[in-house]
Amino acid sequence: FSIRPHETFVLATTDRIVLDFDKFEELQDGRTLHMLQREDQALATATEELIKFVPHYDTLIKGGQSEYYNSEGQKSLAYALAELIDNSLSATSKNTGMRTIEIQMVFDETLAKPTIIILDNGCGMTSKQLKNWAVFRLSKFSRKNSYVRPEPVCRSLNSDVSYFGVGGKVAVFFFGNSTRMITKSIGSPDVHELILSKEEFERKERDNEDIYTSVIKNRRPGDSSHLKKDERCLRSLIAEEHGKESFTAVVITGLFPEHITFLKKDFKVWTRQLAHVYHYYIHGVNGKDTSSCSSNSDHLPKIDIQITLCEKPPKLPCALNLREVDDDMQTLYINAAVDTFDFTASPKDGGTVEGLIRYHPFLYDKETYPEDPNALLDDDDAWHQTRKKGLVFDCFWNGRLIPYTKVQGFDWCSPNKGAKELAECYNRISGVLFSNDVFEVSITKLSFMHLEDKLNKKDTFFTRTVNSQNQRGNIQKEFTQWLKNCHEKWDKQVKFLGYTETITRTDIPTKKMQHPWATFSSIEWDGKIYKEGQFVKSMKTVPILYGRVVRFLLHGKYDNSVFATGGEVEVALVRRELFGLNTRLYCICRAVFVIKKKIQKLTHRNPELLTVDWPEGKPWPQNAARPAGTPFGKLQHVEILNKKRELLSMMPSVSQGAGKKLIVELKVVEHGPKADQEILCYSAQHSRKSGFWFNKIENLTKRGKYTLSLNTKMHETNATAFGGRELPSYILKFTINAGCAETFVVGEVSATLHVGVPFDIPLLITDGYDHSVPLPPDLKPVLKCRWVTTHGLTCGFIQQQLYITDLKTYALNVTLPGLKSDTQTIKICLLPGNPHSIHVTPEDDTITVENGNPVKFNVEIQDEAGNITARPKQVICLATDCSVTGAGQLVTKLINLKIINGEPQNLQVKFEIPKIQAAVRQLKVLPSTRVSRMELCSSDNLVLTNNEKIDWLAGGLLDNLFYKLYDEAGREVPPTAKIASKIKVHWTGDVNIDDLVEGKLPAVHVPTQVQPALFFEVSYQDQNLSLGFSVYLELVDQYDNVTTALTSSCMNLMTVEAEGLDKSAIAFGWQESSRSVLVTGVQFQSGPLGPRELCFTYRSFVQRVIIKVTAGVPAQLKLISGPEKVRKLTLVGTLCSQLCLYFYHSAPVTSQPVNAEGNASFTVGSVSGPKGHYRLEFKGSFNQKPISGPTVNLTVIPDPNKPVSLLVEYSTSAVFPAGGHFPVFSVTVVSDEGSPMTTFNPAAASMWLWKGEPSGNAPPQAVNDLPSSLNVNIVYVFFHCRDKEIPELVGKYTIQFSLQMGNGKVLFSNQIPINVVANQPVKLGPNSQLPTPVVSNSKVMANRTLVENMTLRIMDSYGNAAGQDLEGKVVVSIKNFSGDGNKSLPLFEGGTSSLMIRLVKGAALINRLVMMENSPGEHGSAYILLFKPEALMVPTPLVPFELPFHFSNDVDRFLKEKVAEADQILKTPRRVFSIQDPFIGQQDVLGMVGHLASVQGDDAAWVISWHIRGDMDCVITKTSAAAQRIYDYTGGRQQVMALDSWLSFHAMDLLQYPHNPENCIIAFKNILGDTILIDDLDSAINYRKAVSDARRLEACRKFTGPVVIVPLNVPYLKGGTE
Repeated sequence: FSIRPHETFVLATTDRIVLDFDKFEELQDGRTLHMLQREDQALATATEELIKFVPHYDTLIKGGQSEYYNSEGQKSLAYALAELIDNSLSATSKNTGMRTIEIQMVFDETLAKPTIIILDNGCGMTSKQLKNWAVFRLSKFSRKNSYVRPEPVCRSLNSDVSYFGVGGKVAVFFFGNSTRMITKSIGSPDVHELILSKEEFERKERDNEDIYTSVIKNRRPGDSSHLKKDERCLRSLIAEEHGKESFTAVVITGLFPEHITFLKKDFKVWTRQLAHVYHYYIHGVNGKDTSSCSSNSDHLPKIDIQITLCEKPPKLPCALNLREVDDDMQTLYINAAVDTFDFTASPKDGGTVEGLIRYHPFLYDKETYPEDPNALLDDDDAWHQTRKKGLVFDCFWNGRLIPYTKVQGFDWCSPNKGAKELAECYNRISGVLFSNDVFEVSITKLSFMHLEDKLNKKDTFFTRTVNSQNQRGNIQKEFTQWLKNCHEKWDKQVKFLGYTETITRTDIPTKKMQHPWATFSSIEWDGKIYKEGQFVKSMKTVPILYGRVVRFLLHGKYDNSVFATGGEVEVALVRRELFGLNTRLYCICRAVFVIKKKIQKLTHRNPELLTVDWPEGKPWPQNAARPAGTPFGKLQHVEILNKKRELLSMMPSVSQGAGKKLIVELKVVEHGPKADQEILCYSAQHSRKSGFWFNKIENLTKRGKYTLSLNTKMHETNATAFGGRELPSYILKFTINAGCAETFVVGEVSATLHVGVPFDIPLLITDGYDHSVPLPPDLKPVLKCRWVTTHGLTCGFIQQQLYITDLKTYALNVTLPGLKSDTQTIKICLLPGNPHSIHVTPEDDTITVENGNPVKFNVEIQDEAGNITARPKQVICLATDCSVTGAGQLVTKLINLKIINGEPQNLQVKFEIPKIQAAVRQLKVLPSTRVSRMELCSSDNLVLTNNEKIDWLAGGLLDNLFYKLYDEAGREVPPTAKIASKIKVHWTGDVNIDDLVEGKLPAVHVPTQVQPALFFEVSYQDQNLSLGFSVYLELVDQYDNVTTALTSSCMNLMTVEAEGLDKSAIAFGWQESSRSVLVTGVQFQSGPLGPRELCFTYRSFVQRVIIKVTAGVPAQLKLISGPEKVRKLTLVGTLCSQLCLYFYHSAPVTSQPVNAEGNASFTVGSVSGPKGHYRLEFKGSFNQKPISGPTVNLTVIPDPNKPVSLLVEYSTSAVFPAGGHFPVFSVTVVSDEGSPMTTFNPAAASMWLWKGEPSGNAPPQAVNDLPSSLNVNIVYVFFHCRDKEIPELVGKYTIQFSLQMGNGKVLFSNQIPINVVANQPVKLGPNSQLPTPVVSNSKVMANRTLVENMTLRIMDSYGNAAGQDLEGKVVVSIKNFSGDGNKSLPLFEGGTSSLMIRLVKGAALINRLVMMENSPGEHGSAYILLFKPEALMVPTPLVPFELPFHFSNDVDRFLKEKVAEADQILKTPRRVFSIQDPFIGQQDVLGMVGHLASVQGDDAAWVISWHIRGDMDCVITKTSAAAQRIYDYTGGRQQVMALDSWLSFHAMDLLQYPHNPENCIIAFKNILGDTILIDDLDSAINYRKAVSDARRLEACRKFTGPVVIVPLNVPYLKGGTE
């Protein structure tokens, strides 16, 4: 649209208010405006105005006041709290542990403004769920998350009581004008807060803001920085958020004063109402039954509703758990009821209602129907009028009470439909109805909508329930019968008069019903009195009996006249022969008291005789003996006869009915050595055809004496007597002996047998019933043995010996011909027998060996069957050890005999071991084929002998020389290339090897000048054979004149050659005085010892010199022999110097002195150490210079019989609770080779335990003073430590195991540190023992203070703190010391009977506990402070702590009494030693210690007497003889001490002080203390041991301080060594 210029218009609201500038400013957003040409212009068409409206906030904050809680004029604060508790119940419904709901009412203005806090440990709310909670009337059905109805449970206790989205919000604004929601959901790290308040609603309305908006604050747990100063109580609440997985807290502030007043003054009223509302959630489906112990059961609901009321000091906090309330109506109903009638109501349109009716009996002279404690005194008449209307049902919805709905009884339980005689009983019943959520309730949960109407419809079906099962039948009839039974059983309307005594009845089978029974002489019943002596007739009995009243009996403990129901009357029958008993007991209601008696006499028809008809007319005589298994019977005719010899099968009838049936019992009893035993018992009833009869008895197989009895008995009672008279019987005594031999059993035979060692096979011959019988004389055992495996060898007994060729497992068959079971087989393991002979191979008669060679023999130790056997110390010829394998190899030394004329030599070799016949072998030593002789010849048939001198022409030539070699037999040995290589010629170096092979030698050139004899030699190097001769030569110049014309330059032309010559060390030196050359440094590095040729060359001159090479300075060591693997090592080596043998990580071993041949021998007894590879190093020394030697690698094989360590295995995850039992410690003894050992003494194993940290390898010395060494049991390869008690005090401990190895050596395991922790919490107790408080009614608080600064801790049974992780509370109350419930109890400050103390980390700190001024209580009485822990997550309830205290109303009089009592105690003479001394006056006897001295001052006397209390009765003698005499006379019971037995004195007594003696005495007393001087060191050591033993035994306190003992004959012990 458009507006033309200069066109006029107006803007107006729909109310035709024209807008100007001021009104436009007041205009609100969202208003609809009309643009008009003028103010009164008519609308051309209809217009629409958009409006937005929301409920006023009064709908929320005043909902409880206007339409909710003011109904029916009742005080409804408790039901407002119930709305908040409903939310907590739903939130905690899925908790697996304890469901805790706390209601904290803080009315202490010093902490904060009045506040109510409802706190639970439920699932909490997320931010979204918290937003949904704030929406009014947003029920669980309207929320986006789908609602799942819980499964049906008994009484509908499903916790599904938070329903409509109304109650919680309306309830908080009914109490106050502001609420703060604090919540944390499971798994969320944040805490969410939402505040709703009337003040905030008003502000938003005033500021034109959206009223129904708010802010959710998200913060971390424990953060209280956003709180104001006046919100101090919330800081402690927020501080407790740490560690909580989830929670919700509703904080209500701005409380109305009238509500605060009611909550304070009527604390018991509204807590009782809450206990009634949630009775079955707190106490379970059966409610609170104070007469049973079900409160301690694990089946109770885990719901704790705790209420705390904190007021301004000096009033103490008041705490109450709803479980402790015992006067709510449901508790009163339950405990006043004696029986219940359960039923189920099922309306046609669905839903389930469970109901029960309780009966409250009339007792004695009053009704027991409970009165409502909430009823006002003014309304007593109205209450009684209501009660007269009949049955009224309390109604519960999903398990919680709907308080304003009461359902009157139904038609079937109405008194109009019942019997008239039960009219009064209808006023003695109460009822409860439990419905599910199918039945609607108001949004305030104060009343049902249509429950009563639905239940009273005709189509509602009622069914009785018994043991949770519906019963078919007429419910009205069943209810009437139940009511009648309750009236007869429980209404106590019979008055018992004339109490006589209390007895025990043994005729009642139930033990608990046997005692007590009170007896009375008369009763009053329905206005009539019945006394003892009156005649009675039984009612409803068969037969009807008559008798006289003896007495009246009532179960229970009574001592005077009493009202009761039931009871019994004892009646004496007129003839006991007719009725079977002297007296009969009947219920009083079954006795009819009469005047006339009616008796029938039938004694002539009673049973008199029992006869037996034996089969085939062969009776068993008395004391007969029969073999085992002999059948007894069949007894076909057993008859009962009366005096008229008439057959009887029942007792004669007494009245109209038939008589009682008779039976015959057959019983066989075996008479054992200790007790008789019934082996069979049969009962036979009478048969018309065959009478009484018994089958054949075939189980008489056990040897012994028997008694068979046939007894007549009553069929009903099984009694053998009737009317005080025994019924007829028949007795037979007989004996069962063993039968004939039928089988046998092989006794225990050792499973391991040895060849040639005799063994026994015990045989037990039995009859067919395992009775031992002797072996028949004509029975001879037959033995056969075969090898178990199929390919084995069959063996047999030959000439009383068992010969085998292999060691296997054999089956030995033992046969006794003629028995039914004639063969038994046993398995034996045959092992080699004892050493019998020595078997040596080779087995030739004569063994040949070539001279110079060793001989090798294989040796076996065999048993008599030829099996190799091994026994300890089997060493042959001190060389070959056969102890392990039973066999070995013996190698002799080299045999070097002198062969004469080439003839063989004979030797005898003898092999022997002690106690075994020696084995002998003949040894023939043949001449050796090796070269043993050399001859030197010439072609002129000249044979040269050794060292022969030959004269030869100068300048001549000795040629045509040849050699011959011969062996030991004189046989010529032809030369070979190998032999020729070993021929050495010393007169020339130019030797043709081919000539030597042909036996030719080089020619010898004889010098031209006659000289002294020269030596020439031919040698065979292999056998050190040589042949030499000498030729005399002179050195001349070219003119044959001896010359010395040499110069120093000739040294450069000289050389020296020889085999093995070390040329590097040769030096030529010029000798000016003699004009000659000195050759030095001639030495050989290698080559054999013996003659060696040196060749000197100077230009063309050559000269050879023969020298003899001998051993030089020791330079190296050579190992001749050594072992490869050792366990116990013996080394014998041959070395060329004084040697040392070095082991790895061990001290050196020195050899024996080196012998003439340069050999050294080592003897190493053993090598010990861990298994593995080692290296032996040999080192020598010569003139203090080291000589390196060889090394030998050794392998140390572990010893399987040597323990080296203890391996301890146990569960490392085990917990060690104080006072419990250790876990199983499996200790393995590990051998040197790493395998478990079993060959050790079990008594040598010990377990050590001490308090403290590990001390190293062995337990500390102080452990010996503790009883910590525990024996252990050996089981196979382990020894197990089990069932050992853990110490009772917590702390660090150490465990170690040990094994005694002999020779004082002990093998220890690793030390195991353990931490002993507290055991299960069982009690509450203080840190230390407290004195008994004494309080009085006084204005002074100190006189009324019970406890001050006391800390109670949760402890285990040994006093260790055991609840550091437990949170809860401690309820403090007072009870009577004597248990008298009628005595008045003192009250705490504030007039409360109980207080609540918070329990944090297992401890509760009580600053001060004060009794109320002018508190009730009896003067001079003793009471008990009871500190009971509650709300703890523990498996079993904790034992409360009890602290006795004394109470007095007159403190002055009480103090005077106690002071007088103390003065009397102090004035009582106590310093008298009361024990008489019987030895005073005897020779050399001083007397008892208690009579020998007196002490000045009472204080000193008390201390000294206590210090020497163990020695007060010790008798002091002058001599040891007198002490021994008293000791012998008293048998060692009297303590004695002889003065001459102590040769010691204190060091302080020997000091003299020339200056300042007083001060010096003090100084030296501190220095020397109790230092004692004793004559010698042995006496000092014995004295110290005695002191230690005295300290350890704790029986004598003589040695309590430090004692330093100094022996006089020791010159000086530094530091005062003990």
